Amino acid sequence: MINRNKLLNAQQVATLVNVSTPTLNTWYKWKQLNPEHELAKMLPDYIQVGDRQTRYWSSESVWMVLAFKDKIPRGRNGILGSVTQKYIKKEKKNGNTRKSN
Repeated sequence: MINRNKLLNAQQVATLVNVSTPTLNTWYKWKQLNPEHELAKMLPDYIQVGDRQTRYWSSESVWMVLAFKDKIPRGRNGILGSVTQKYIKKEKKNGNTRKSN
């Protein structure tokens, strides 16, 4: 059983780190897609009892999330682009326009 009194949920962690909850979600989605990346290893694992259940972080792990926030490259061409830039590129091939992801 988890002692929820000493743990923080995603909204509380996001508030302490001064980001939105969707931003925190994006970081963890990127970590899931790039588990071997040096920066992904900086993000602490959260505690979750079952699928689609509330995620919890220890108060000590907030410092690790804050360190990650300070280290990630920002901007459109940053490392999180694979998660955040979901637009369609048009490629020309043999005179025809083709949409790709």
